Amino acid sequence: MNVKTIPLLFLFSLNTLVASNISTTMEKSSDKFCKNTLLNDDSQEEVDFCMENKTEYPKVSSTNKTLEKHLRQAIEKERKVQESPKSHVLKEIKEGNVGSAMGHESSLRLKVLSATDKTFTLEGSFYAYLGGAHGMGNTIFINYDSKTGKEIGLKDVFVPNYQKKLKEIVEKEYRIQSHISESDSLKDKLDWFENEFVLAEAIGFGEDGLHLAYNAYEIKAYASGTTNIVIPYALLTSIIKPNGYLAPLVKAQKLSEGKVQHRFSDALSSMNLSAERISGSKLKLILQVSRNPYNYRMKASKGSISLSFPQLSSKSEVLSKSSQNIDKLMLYPKGHKIYNLSQKKNIVSEYLLVEGEVAKWTDEKERKIELILNMPENTDSLKVRYRMTLKNGKQFFNTPYKGTQGQQGFENYEVEIR
Repeated sequence: MNVKTIPLLFLFSLNTLVASNISTTMEKSSDKFCKNTLLNDDSQEEVDFCMENKTEYPKVSSTNKTLEKHLRQAIEKERKVQESPKSHVLKEIKEGNVGSAMGHESSLRLKVLSATDKTFTLEGSFYAYLGGAHGMGNTIFINYDSKTGKEIGLKDVFVPNYQKKLKEIVEKEYRIQSHISESDSLKDKLDWFENEFVLAEAIGFGEDGLHLAYNAYEIKAYASGTTNIVIPYALLTSIIKPNGYLAPLVKAQKLSEGKVQHRFSDALSSMNLSAERISGSKLKLILQVSRNPYNYRMKASKGSISLSFPQLSSKSEVLSKSSQNIDKLMLYPKGHKIYNLSQKKNIVSEYLLVEGEVAKWTDEKERKIELILNMPENTDSLKVRYRMTLKNGKQFFNTPYKGTQGQQGFENYEVEIR
């Protein structure tokens, strides 16, 4: 007896990409096929052997109709890569591969990683269980020319003979993000198979930088899953072709062009800072932080998040403040006593500091600080330094591992909001 479900389709989320005027509505579809057959073992038990495909993909719309057309064609092309459930089931039965009543399944999630008038990138996350001890996941990036719809590669966006320099930049940043030194062994510290650094096979162009995904067995064992790295474009300017495909992504974000976002992640956490001018000199800042729950090397039970502003000095410049999943949110103006880690003593603050304390940080909840600031007069940009620090006894773990040292002696991410 054959049983085939009717394909399912429904909407579930909406997203707007920062780098271009593109909206994406995510959709889901599901297709399943079953056939009654006998197990290929001594039992010869009769079972319904099934295969189910699940797909999530974006439906895109854009004011740039050429870009919209090529995006839709690329998405449709990737959706068709999956083998149909019916073909898979009939092939497995014919080849005598039905060893248990447990069915097979596959899932594909596509998303638009970035899109500009010059280029767009699709990210595909694939998982399949086709029998055996466990399933297999895989991440891919496909980069396209927005005007022609043709695939492009690294040689199209980087200057000639870029390979050596790219590898050096990525390895240096990967070590920083992984909280290890330049001399530490990749094999001993990060469980790589070999100690020689290699670039990932999957490389894509994101809004926040160059994305690299090392899939299972590429550099580490299956249990380690996918290793992801994002390299900010600011670190790659020496090898990016001037006015080339990546020019719109490398271009600095400006408040006058909409909301500004800065995303950073490393072995310890992911941090997202967004800024938006709400009226006149008023600026809304939102810092969202999530710690990496899979990092077993850096365990701590409490921590803090901080933002500091070298151009601001008074509490009155913070018009409002709020937080989420933070136990205590404090403002320290210029002249207030604060603790400095490197000096191991209290010092006098040189500029405004906002700090949120988390007494027990053992969960995966996102922490958030939201501020509305009054921008200084005659200033067209604002410097912001921010960090996350976890504490285990006398031991500190900090994101970023290397950055700009702040007035408390910790490393900070530093951005300039224009």
